[in-house]
Amino acid sequence: MSRLSHSLSDFVLRQIRNHFVGPDQSWVFRPPPSDWSPQPAERTSIYLHVPFCRHFCPYCPYTKIPFDKSLLEPYTTAAIAEVDWWADRIGPAAITSIYIGGGTPTLATDSVERVLSRVRQRFRVNGDICIETNPSDVDSETVKRLRAMGVSLVSLGVQSFREEMLTLLGRDYLPIAADRALGLLADAGFLSINADLMFALPGQSSLDVTSDLARAAQLGASQLTTYPLFTFPYSKVGKYLNLKSVRMPDLGTRRAHYRAINEWTAGHNFERVSVWGYKKGTVPRYSSVTRGSYIGIGPGAGSLLADGFVLNTFDFNSWSEQTTGGRTALALRLPFDAKMSGWWWLYWRLYDTRIPLDELDQALAGDAPKARRWLKIFEQAGLAVRRNGFFELTEAGAFWLHLAQNYFALNYVNQLWTQAGLDPWPQAITI
Repeated sequence: MSRLSHSLSDFVLRQIRNHFVGPDQSWVFRPPPSDWSPQPAERTSIYLHVPFCRHFCPYCPYTKIPFDKSLLEPYTTAAIAEVDWWADRIGPAAITSIYIGGGTPTLATDSVERVLSRVRQRFRVNGDICIETNPSDVDSETVKRLRAMGVSLVSLGVQSFREEMLTLLGRDYLPIAADRALGLLADAGFLSINADLMFALPGQSSLDVTSDLARAAQLGASQLTTYPLFTFPYSKVGKYLNLKSVRMPDLGTRRAHYRAINEWTAGHNFERVSVWGYKKGTVPRYSSVTRGSYIGIGPGAGSLLADGFVLNTFDFNSWSEQTTGGRTALALRLPFDAKMSGWWWLYWRLYDTRIPLDELDQALAGDAPKARRWLKIFEQAGLAVRRNGFFELTEAGAFWLHLAQNYFALNYVNQLWTQAGLDPWPQAITI
């Protein structure tokens, strides 16, 4: 993008933000003030980040370090200390869900089990426990351990059942590994099994994509999450371009594949539950992002609180030293203006593709009329319909929202994570 185009894009973005949220909302992450502390909470969720990976997928942007058994004990000690730090400040809140991501959490099942034990001691856990894993890290022993520690929802990063696509993505397993892993998980009695699948990859056809959907469903996946390739500049793909043929998909391919996905899922009794996700029947929905609030444990983990967003230092050693010493590992904070919380709520309801209209006034207060005017424009453009008290995105609406999300939300993530990954304790990051 040229400097002129970049400046124009930034100007348009500022105008959009001011229109919706107003000029009082800050867009600068800074270190939390020395006297700042999270407010007590009656209920929240927990995100536990496990940074270990045996193999770094070149498209993955998340905080990760090479798997090293000698780091498991320092990680566990620090994560438990961080659980205690939060419990001492927000109180014994009800935990409505626990999401365990990474990295590859199943490389550290002993650590995860010990951290969950401390969470249960310090909080009141009454929701589902969800965990991510990869095909090459699932065997019968892993499945038994997950069941024993109370995990009820599992997401498997399949990406593709085609060997050439896995090679293209730098995945280090054959399709038979995904077959075996999905079969083991499906037979184990988990409440929901999600399969992550990628579309609009170089050389991939719409038939390839729907064949992957069919294979995952046949093997027992009750939810399918589909997404195109993201190439963040700070990830291995963006920084080194080692995989020369891997690029962000063009708009035409992405549109054709997304339409094929929606047609296939609708024809096979999968309901769309987000711009990316489709689930079958009454199984619980698996989602990593749509929580009203959550606290983050681990290096690079974020927390969404009533008064804003806070982010841990990305550096493993800095995070471990801080939390083990009884101090906070929070490196950055973005406080929310009064209006921001309502628009944040609306953004994630749009991500769900269904907005409960009876909650709109309470969530947005004085901004509700503005929101309704924009929803009306969406409806008139054929991007949404009103049905049974909900404002629901159409297939076209969901596609264009996911495209806008790519541009705006991922651009924010890119700016924030690029700088946070370079400096353990940044003084200011503007998004």
